[in-house]
Amino acid sequence: MEKRVNLPPDLIAFITSSGAISKYQACFQQSFRNPVSLDLGSELVLSSVSSDDLDEALAVVLRDLSVANVELQGAAAVPPDLDRVKEIMIKAKNEANCPELRVDVSFIPGPSGTTKVRLVGYSESVDKLKEVLHEYQINQVGTQELLKLPLPELVDCFDKFLSMTDVKQNRVTLKPSHVPYPCVVVSGPRCLVKEVQAELSKALSSLLLDKLFLDGPGARQYFQAEGKVSKELVESSCHVLIREQQGLNSPNVKSSSTGVTPIPTPRTLQTSPRSIAVNRTSLEIKLGSLVDEQVNVLVVPMLSSQPTSTRIGNCLLKRAGSALKSKFDSMAATCTLAPGDVLQVDAPSSLGCSKLFFIECLPWDGVRGQSVQALSNGLKRCLDLCVQQHLCSVAFPVIGPGIVLKFPLREAIQVLTESIGQFGLTASSGSLSNIHIVIKPDYPDSEECYHDVYKQLSIHMNQGGQAIFRSLRSDVDDITMTLSSGVKLQLVFGDITNETTDVIVNTTNFRNFQKDGVCKDILTVAGPEVVAELKAAIVNRGQSFASHPGYFPCEAILHVNGHKDAGIIEQLVCDVIEYCETSELESVAIPAICAGAGGLDPGVVASAILRGVKTATSTTSLNFLTDIHLVLIKINVFLAFKEEAMQMFSTAVINRVSVPQLPQVQQKQQQPPSSVSSGTLHTTSTSNQSVFLFLGLSRKDVDDAMTKLKELYQAQCSAQTFKKEELAGLTADDMEDLKQLVKTQGLCMQMDQSGQGSLTVSGLKDGVNQVMQMINVFLQGSLRREMRVRKEEDLYTRVAWCILGHNGNWQRLPKTANHNLENKDVAGGIEDAQGIKWRVDLQKFEATRIMGFVTAKLKRLVNLSDFTFPLYWDNMADDENLKVVVLQPSSQEYRTVKEAFKRTVSKTVMKIERLQNVHLRRAYEVQKKNLSDKNKQEGGAGEKLLYHGTTEDNCDSIMKTGFNRRFAGQNATSYGLGTYFAVKASYSASPTYSRPAFDGTQLMFVARVLTGLYTQGTSSMKVPPPRNALQSDDRYDSVVNRINNPSMYVVFHDNQAYPDYLITFK
Repeated sequence: MEKRVNLPPDLIAFITSSGAISKYQACFQQSFRNPVSLDLGSELVLSSVSSDDLDEALAVVLRDLSVANVELQGAAAVPPDLDRVKEIMIKAKNEANCPELRVDVSFIPGPSGTTKVRLVGYSESVDKLKEVLHEYQINQVGTQELLKLPLPELVDCFDKFLSMTDVKQNRVTLKPSHVPYPCVVVSGPRCLVKEVQAELSKALSSLLLDKLFLDGPGARQYFQAEGKVSKELVESSCHVLIREQQGLNSPNVKSSSTGVTPIPTPRTLQTSPRSIAVNRTSLEIKLGSLVDEQVNVLVVPMLSSQPTSTRIGNCLLKRAGSALKSKFDSMAATCTLAPGDVLQVDAPSSLGCSKLFFIECLPWDGVRGQSVQALSNGLKRCLDLCVQQHLCSVAFPVIGPGIVLKFPLREAIQVLTESIGQFGLTASSGSLSNIHIVIKPDYPDSEECYHDVYKQLSIHMNQGGQAIFRSLRSDVDDITMTLSSGVKLQLVFGDITNETTDVIVNTTNFRNFQKDGVCKDILTVAGPEVVAELKAAIVNRGQSFASHPGYFPCEAILHVNGHKDAGIIEQLVCDVIEYCETSELESVAIPAICAGAGGLDPGVVASAILRGVKTATSTTSLNFLTDIHLVLIKINVFLAFKEEAMQMFSTAVINRVSVPQLPQVQQKQQQPPSSVSSGTLHTTSTSNQSVFLFLGLSRKDVDDAMTKLKELYQAQCSAQTFKKEELAGLTADDMEDLKQLVKTQGLCMQMDQSGQGSLTVSGLKDGVNQVMQMINVFLQGSLRREMRVRKEEDLYTRVAWCILGHNGNWQRLPKTANHNLENKDVAGGIEDAQGIKWRVDLQKFEATRIMGFVTAKLKRLVNLSDFTFPLYWDNMADDENLKVVVLQPSSQEYRTVKEAFKRTVSKTVMKIERLQNVHLRRAYEVQKKNLSDKNKQEGGAGEKLLYHGTTEDNCDSIMKTGFNRRFAGQNATSYGLGTYFAVKASYSASPTYSRPAFDGTQLMFVARVLTGLYTQGTSSMKVPPPRNALQSDDRYDSVVNRINNPSMYVVFHDNQAYPDYLITFK
């Protein structure tokens, strides 16, 4: 018997030259009972009297020998990189072929600047050379990365900054650029780029920034001209960079007698005259392990002063070993820790931080217990220590919800985010520029944790019309890549049923359409006609089926079955893109096919789908399709796609969508003007400050340089005081001359603080000598400004103009923007609470960001005389008491409500309505203030978003008159005769509480509930029990099913709950 095998010519040549035939024949003679002979011509012929031996021998040959083709692209495919590849591969081949021929390598030129590397030989050696080639492509291929600079000014002086650091460029090119934002373009071999990027990031994170404010533009003029050399000497002697910034209007800035503005203490990059400090800290939600964070400080929980008492502490000790243990023991031996105290330990070099802050915690003992207070105190102490020690970055885990501390997840998140929010409101951030919140991505509740953290931090981004933090980013922010074909590929962390693209891709097995998941959700929304169409379809393996969209808001639904096969998935994606193009459709949303119920590894799915996208967009000219959305509902799936996409499309133009950053300028704040007699510095509206930005690597260098520059300017200044009688009789024309002179000469004016009414003009000597002007018109101008402020404040109580933020929350615009919009005075644009400037189209109710071309919606609310509308409401007529607003699935408001509902309920959301009942909301807000005042020292009103199932019969009544405790007992009264609300939507979704209608739909309210101070409920309670037996009128505000981790709240006051949204689901 014999077997003939067709082998590639290259493999036949290798077998011949390597003498493999004789080796195999010798091997087979020893291994098999019956001899097997091999003959090699144009094909391989194996002969034997035993078919079993023949099969086994063939299997050995096919397993041992192989041919592999690896395609080089980009720079690696052409000289000089190609020459380097050849050198490396020839060296690896020679090593493999010692002492016998094991593998051969050839390079085959291909089309369009590509080169194919062919590896022929023994499989083991072929695989090793493939690995060498793969390693080279990862580490040696040229790449380009953008590193964002914290200040635009650094672009023009980057070379000087680089000379101050220890960063070594090696074979890497650093090119500063203003486009697409202030950044450094890091170019070179990939491995070296990563190293230099890390060193440069570290240097930038340690950069100290401070500002010196000198009254009037005269200082800027001086140091641009005759004082320029002196300024450069200060830079070189103090090892700092000094950059001039555009001056800012500066009413009510204290001045010294020389007219030089003292440096504020404590120093911050941005200052504000209001009680709320403008914080320059950025927030970032990181998905990964705390021990991998590269920050100044890692925050770690512990119990009983034992670092290994928590999982995080164990992970740190496992990474850092005995070095950390000895440092911890040394510090712990010197003190006794109480709950809420923080133990500081210097981190060993094996960790990516300089310090560890260990918080002494307590296990969960209820909302009003000591555990919450201890954790809150510890978190606050950590943030304060970062500011005091001039640290730049800190990483927090979500402390509490593990098996040791046993905090409910929501309570743990609330303590953490409120601590960060309070830090933003009341503290100067100092040098603390980054706060990371780290979430493990592979826990069952990771998605819930992420959504809650993001939601709570979004709320703390703005307060009272003012920006609190510079930005909020996360590892799952949407990423948009502009591919070489011009198509935009967007990775979206979310639910595909929220998409509004032309085409929606549904993944199904074409048999079971009622199994919980994306397929069921899509088909429930689309309706029974689409389901019937799909059931009748005959779809072959690897094919897709296009149906009508039914009620789904798209042009078509493409149904696919990936069969858990990466090859089929890749081809299906190509077919989907081809369908969109031939159908002249512009956008498509594709889920992670087979990564959910299909059970395929997310990395495998990501690779297959992205290969399909790359193949379809690079081999076909696309004239219609412009947007491809990959919609990924799980964190681990999103991260797998993100990693794969960044590698596969490394040359694409990438944009990350996050909450916009504050501009790098001092924030201008609204405030009433003070009178001239207040003793503070006053300039005309055309007078600016000279602002100098100092950048250095040590506090002492920066302080010394600021002092020297200030002294240099003071030496060039003089002052002249004009008595009250000298100022009498000046005209308005004289005042205009004064304005022009103050502007051109950079002068400052200060009223005498003794009450004599004299005016002091100060600044550069030549300018002071020319000043002979009058103050009356200045006072008139001040009066006009005061009248404007009063008009703005009066309008602010009656009309609210809002802008829709990136996080989906409506944000109220400042008073000046509010006034300008109301009076249609928007030719010069408006400025929002973060200092971002926008162009306005009042006809479309839209604003476009001047820098960045981002478009946002505007809204105008007219408040009632006795009721202020919540910002997320729509306008209502004076005689309109109830308004029901159907939310659009594409809105962030809809998505937020839906995501919270879907965390515990697998049923499909059909509709979400916002309920605007003026009478009910007015009474609710009154009750909220009462509870807030009563419980001021104990957590306030305790407002929570909870769920309440209902029926069609009761729904209309609740919408109009609210929740009525007199109906208590319809379902259960286990914890009192009040109105019941569930923490999880799954409880209220039970048919017992949300009784299905004839069409199968169910109803559930999302309610705002004031839980206040609560205690354990019992079935006989008609009102909450007294908190103190001696004070019967001081009662709890609500009761719960269990104290430590309530899943049910009961209230006994109808105004304590407000029906915020109505969800229709099925």
